[in-house]
Amino acid sequence: MSSHVGAVARKDFADASRSRLLWSIIGLLVALTTIGYVAVWAVTDDTSASEMLGFVALPLSVLLPVAALIVGYMAVVGERQSGSLKLLLGLPPNRGDVVFGKLLGRIGVISVAVVLSFLVALVLSIVLFGSLPISDWLAFGAISLLFGLTFVALAVGVSAGVSSRGRSMAIAIGTYLLFVGLWELVTAGPYYVIHDETPPVEAETWYLFVQQFNPLQAYATISSEVVEGDVFPFMFQYGLEPFEAQGMAPAERVSGEAPFYLQEWFGGIAMLIWALIPVLIGYYRFQRTDL
Repeated sequence: MSSHVGAVARKDFADASRSRLLWSIIGLLVALTTIGYVAVWAVTDDTSASEMLGFVALPLSVLLPVAALIVGYMAVVGERQSGSLKLLLGLPPNRGDVVFGKLLGRIGVISVAVVLSFLVALVLSIVLFGSLPISDWLAFGAISLLFGLTFVALAVGVSAGVSSRGRSMAIAIGTYLLFVGLWELVTAGPYYVIHDETPPVEAETWYLFVQQFNPLQAYATISSEVVEGDVFPFMFQYGLEPFEAQGMAPAERVSGEAPFYLQEWFGGIAMLIWALIPVLIGYYRFQRTDL
């Protein structure tokens, strides 16, 4: 990589930020945050500003991955299919500059969505609830930025590693569906085959590690540590786990002290792994592909 990464990132940020669909999702995210704050303020008297931060996690966990995948899945392959990539590579930027510059540009776009949502939460906390839990607000904002970065990096990595828009879209959508709709099936299914029973509350640590490795679960687990109340992951459940396990962090499902890879902070490592590995694989494939 060279100093041209910044130039690629600035141009890519400007290009990606023109997406109407992206801004529609950002607008919906801000609107849901506003409606939720006003609705809770209007109907309850004992909800704190810190508890309301947990409410923001729901629209973020639903919409932020979708917005991030939309931002990232066409980052490299879009220019490759249009032919503009050859023109770009004919200028000073090299392939590494393109991949990592576009990654930074797309991270900038999704960061705007997160910042706008949290600024709305900040204003509404002060206006409606009379206080702002600044430490919780900052910590939760940082976790949400990491969450958005995870899905942007995943999408950009896929975009760099494939040769067509269709493949990039299919892999991005398929990965999202795996996290949201299939994770319990692909994890509890093997558990049943191995142990001849569905996972109990106190399940094997390898199973709980895999559960923790889902970025949606990781986001909910870490968020629950910095806001009042529990944050539940946006994931479909099929009844393969006991009802008592719903909403429990992996570390709470072991007897005694949990190993480090089940503790709440490890969720951040899991998200970073999902961010780094796809980008590195995509970069490796992009470096060796014939354009």
